[in-house]
Amino acid sequence: MNMGKYFSSYNALKSISSFKWSILLILFTLGGCKSIDVKDKPDLLPYMLKPVALLSIKSPRNLESVWPELIDKMEQKLKKMLVLGRIKGIKELKKKLDVNPKLRSAYKTYMSTLTLTGISDKEIALRLEDEFESPHFLLLDFLSFPCTKECPSDEQWVIRLKLIEANTGDTIYRARLAHQLDEDEQDTDSYHALAEKLISDVMAEFQAGFMVPWHRWRYEHMKKVSEINSRSDLGI
Repeated sequence: MNMGKYFSSYNALKSISSFKWSILLILFTLGGCKSIDVKDKPDLLPYMLKPVALLSIKSPRNLESVWPELIDKMEQKLKKMLVLGRIKGIKELKKKLDVNPKLRSAYKTYMSTLTLTGISDKEIALRLEDEFESPHFLLLDFLSFPCTKECPSDEQWVIRLKLIEANTGDTIYRARLAHQLDEDEQDTDSYHALAEKLISDVMAEFQAGFMVPWHRWRYEHMKKVSEINSRSDLGI
């Protein structure tokens, strides 16, 4: 009898535990829909204070009227980041592309490959690096596509901010945000406001994450000073 009660209590506790884990998994999944996934290099110091060329895709559907303004706001935020070098903005790059048809064609091919496959074409990237005078490219990729399975509406977005090293094709930093739109977010004003908010969220993540601890900066500075002093002692 006591043994039966023991197994009964054990099974009850096991069921409660399983239920709790199920609830936690559901909450994690729901929260994860709007969480920002980040991948970056373990050491970001070598990529600091370098010029960055800002690459932009064609305006996403239903954002044509506000896309230039959204990109401009993003560019202004980038220019305030002290860890970045000079920002080569959209208008500056467009001037170079407009006067050079071959460069413009190569750029379109590069962007098409990058956005469709996620791969940076090294040969074209090296040419763009030289023309844009920037070793790093920063891409804002904004995808809108149908959402049919257990979605609150028929549309979902994926927003990616990707910092690329031109000569290697390596991804230095990437922030990715997925969002399933609610029906009430699909009217024009809400749609535009939501796009601006989510791009700002991704930018805020980049601003907070693309940094080097102060003690690392201090160590590198002291090492350089030490090297200069050593060379001076040798009469170099």
